[in-house]
Amino acid sequence: MISVNFRTLGIVVVAALVVVAVAAGGIWAFGRLSFLDSYGSQYDYSVRISADEPVSNVTVLVPLPVSDGSSAVGDAVESREYLLPAGWGYAVAETEYGPMLRLRADEIPADPTYYRSVVENDRLVRWERIPASEYSRNDSDTLRVEHDAIDLSADVRVNQSIDTLAPEGTEPLFEPRENARLVPCDWPSEGDDTRCYDYESMLFVQYDGPATTNVSVSVELRGANSWWVGGWNYNEYVDHVAAYDLPADRQGWVVADGELRTGVGNYPRNPPQ
Repeated sequence: MISVNFRTLGIVVVAALVVVAVAAGGIWAFGRLSFLDSYGSQYDYSVRISADEPVSNVTVLVPLPVSDGSSAVGDAVESREYLLPAGWGYAVAETEYGPMLRLRADEIPADPTYYRSVVENDRLVRWERIPASEYSRNDSDTLRVEHDAIDLSADVRVNQSIDTLAPEGTEPLFEPRENARLVPCDWPSEGDDTRCYDYESMLFVQYDGPATTNVSVSVELRGANSWWVGGWNYNEYVDHVAAYDLPADRQGWVVADGELRTGVGNYPRNPPQ
């Protein structure tokens, strides 16, 4: 006959449950610590201007992300000026449509420029411009930079979580924005939390070039939170303004297409504030 001691069995079961609970709590605590240690929030801003034929005396004004009438991103624009041809530059300008980024270039496309890396204490400190004759495609210490378009970028890290679900009124967005409307989201951005909006904005284009020239301008802002728990996770909103293939007879202030996508990604419980 088999005798079962239910009291002993109960103690064993309770002990096992305690071990499982402690292990689960440890895993949760480790995951939470990893989440908090890796959590970061950042705005990324980028501009690209291109032409399908050589143009000169180029001036373009594009929207900056604005919050409360000012643009912290505009203050942080970095264009790697040391890699730009002479006659290319940028500045934040006040316009009738609010603060914008003004970009100027003597010509697009410009001739390529060439550089050699300068290393100090085993660390790259800068790229030094060199004549084309000193460049070698087989030498990794030299660099050839094409200038078939103007590309600028900026990133700003912040010490608080970005509201990517409903950035209107709380986060920087492009201005101006007129006739905004909710529209269906295109795959793969569609999700339970994702919302998409179309609107109209403004940008300024002026240049000298053939009457057959087409110019394209695009500017984008991403506000994102990211963290590591078993892999990188993120959520973001994306604001985008573009005018593609503008013909030569459309210069000055032009209406551009705007698109805002919010609630992209996944959303953890209790994120840092």
